[in-house]
Amino acid sequence: MSVEDKRRPISVLMKTTIRQGGQKEHLSLKGKGNVYVKNGYTYLLFKEIHNDKLNVQTTVKIGEQEATIIRNGDLSMRQIYTVGEKTEGTYRSPFGSWHTSAKTHLCHYEWPASRSSGKLQLKYDYFLQDEPSGTFDVTIKIEEENE
Repeated sequence: MSVEDKRRPISVLMKTTIRQGGQKEHLSLKGKGNVYVKNGYTYLLFKEIHNDKLNVQTTVKIGEQEATIIRNGDLSMRQIYTVGEKTEGTYRSPFGSWHTSAKTHLCHYEWPASRSSGKLQLKYDYFLQDEPSGTFDVTIKIEEENE
């Protein structure tokens, strides 16, 4: 991607499928922000767009076979996803704070040089307070916008 150290406006569509105990749930959210590359990592910084007036700023740091998602605001979380590893994290809401962990199976990022769009795919088993919370399939689609 040719955005080394140059911020470019983006729109983001994040789709999540959660599988647990034979049940399946689909979630999606949109956001607007910027993308840039620094020191070999791609950074997505965007404000989530929620119908219920939540204020959440999200940063996604993407590297080789790993990603970190940091959310700040009305909800906050920090979770690292490294393929083949179980990593620790935290989740906070107005209702409390919890210890989290993720066992990551897939972290795939693509941004073809000839296009102004890309995507990040994650698949992981998620644990809340050491209890299984399901298998998460996450796709973050990124589209550059004209300034």
